Amino acid sequence: MKMTLRSILVLVFAGVLSSGCGEKKVESAEVPQTAPETVAEKPAEPAPMGKYTVARMDTLWGIAGKSDVYSDSFQWPLIFKVNRDQISDPDVIFPKQDLSIKKDASAEEVATARDLASRTPKYVPHTKPRETLPIDYF
Repeated sequence: MKMTLRSILVLVFAGVLSSGCGEKKVESAEVPQTAPETVAEKPAEPAPMGKYTVARMDTLWGIAGKSDVYSDSFQWPLIFKVNRDQISDPDVIFPKQDLSIKKDASAEEVATARDLASRTPKYVPHTKPRETLPIDYF
């Protein structure tokens, strides 16, 4: 006897309705054969980015600590990494620079950034970018 999907559903539904507490549920032995659905994969979307325009006396540490950025100064390496095309030394940024702010950093990226920030040596004043950074941020 060939059963349609509708008749199987009716039997299963009737079994669920007729079973009470502690009774064994009625299950259909016949499983409907359907072709698996193909889900079109969406192309990877770029990470959501915010923008921040550097003001006079700003530092990456200070920017990262702002409530509308990360509210955590130790996440400044995230800003440095995203903007490495325009920042060669994290201690040297300039007013009116437009920085990208990564808004969806993973927990692992945040942990790595915090670790890098905590291992960065104390600031030593300089006006020109250093050729060699104290640690590898990338």
